[in-house]
Amino acid sequence: MAKIQKGSNVPQSTIDHFQRIPWCAALLSDPAFCIVNMSRTVIQPGDGHTLMAETWNTDSTIAELLSLYRPPDATTGQPGEIRRFYTFGGGMNAHPNLLHGGVIATILDSTMGNIVAQQMPELQPLFTVNLNVSYKKPVPTPGTIMVRAQITKVHDSRKVWLSGVVENGTGDVHATAEGLWLRVKPKL
Repeated sequence: MAKIQKGSNVPQSTIDHFQRIPWCAALLSDPAFCIVNMSRTVIQPGDGHTLMAETWNTDSTIAELLSLYRPPDATTGQPGEIRRFYTFGGGMNAHPNLLHGGVIATILDSTMGNIVAQQMPELQPLFTVNLNVSYKKPVPTPGTIMVRAQITKVHDSRKVWLSGVVENGTGDVHATAEGLWLRVKPKL
């Protein structure tokens, strides 16, 4: 199983949930990945993350969420990657048993932003400037999907380009995204 990052606040029940899903368990067994904190916990009031930590943290919305991170490997040139597993209820449907496209865009945005937080924490805070989502196939609910994201380019330690993909356990792609995140200039 993937290592658990020191200081992680991920409940064991969440790890157990995804271990019971065969395709998730297979991906969780990759030792190159580490289970990391995610935006499900509001550490300090006013720090944000209330969408995932409160509003969408129910059995009918996002019942379970687990994030794994693999740092870049300089020897092989393999880029860093975040994998986020989401288990959805039926409370965010646009059509019967189909996840709303706005939710798909939001989980791509959240996952893509999280890889920057893991791989380049010194660039925080960053904000999404552009997110281009291509929808390929509806996401059925209830169910579990995985969102993967990678950093594709960094410029001037302020601009970060990313890519993301939403897929299911058989590798079917439901959506892809490309985006630009920008670090806010410090106030003088």
